[in-house]
Amino acid sequence: MSQDQQHAELKVFLTFQFTGAVGLLAVLLTALFARKVYRHFTWLNFCITWLIYCISYTLLAFSGQQTRPEPPAYPLCLTQASLIYAAPVLVAMSTFSLVLQLWFTLSSALQPPPKGTRRDYMRNGFLLLAPYIMWLGFIVAILVIGTQHPDKVERAGGLVYCTIKTGTPGNVTAVFVAVILVVMVGLDVYIGTVLYKNWRALRGSDRPGKIPFSLIVRVAIFSLVCVVGIGCAFVFLSNVSFFAGNTIIALMPVIAFLVFGTQRDILSVWLFWRR
Repeated sequence: MSQDQQHAELKVFLTFQFTGAVGLLAVLLTALFARKVYRHFTWLNFCITWLIYCISYTLLAFSGQQTRPEPPAYPLCLTQASLIYAAPVLVAMSTFSLVLQLWFTLSSALQPPPKGTRRDYMRNGFLLLAPYIMWLGFIVAILVIGTQHPDKVERAGGLVYCTIKTGTPGNVTAVFVAVILVVMVGLDVYIGTVLYKNWRALRGSDRPGKIPFSLIVRVAIFSLVCVVGIGCAFVFLSNVSFFAGNTIIALMPVIAFLVFGTQRDILSVWLFWRR
């Protein structure tokens, strides 16, 4: 691959990553500070984890060591390698937590449970902390692998990010994420089935557990996109086409922004002159 082609592909990768990051940051700040926009903490956490995802893949750009001829500093390269292998785990878990919260909310609308129970606090703690616990666990494990094999830690072809050439971190991440996504899509289908069977009752319900149907549709769409997109990325990155795989990786935050940042209440805040 020529240097010009590497730089062109790198620009595409970084453009998508930064576009997704800026969009998600705007959505997050809108949800936090706009008085007319309310989102559950799992939704806010979803945006935060995708921002971490973008930062992980652009760490070399921030450090100024993205395109220089000599390899990046080993500590920086190892740090980024551990972050990019753990980032798919983080966003898969945060998306799964969002789907779980939809199910819990739908269940509460059908059969309201007692409020303020210990189970609620434990459930919320799991939804909030589980993505970060798994993320940190993967980071530590990959740091150990990289420390044991320092000669395998290097900047990948195309200059995009650092990886560990043992194959183990990528395979473990792929298996874990695949399992989470399959379970998540199964839960999406189950939620859709329950919603269809109870639509009339829920439509006329004034219970606080009621959730917008549009949000369920958006989460289901994004879950499906995650399965297809991340699945294709892993296939392409398996020595088929690194550019195609990296482009899909970079597009995922943009898709997250477009799916969740185009909801009516958020758009009404941004398009304030049209009120």
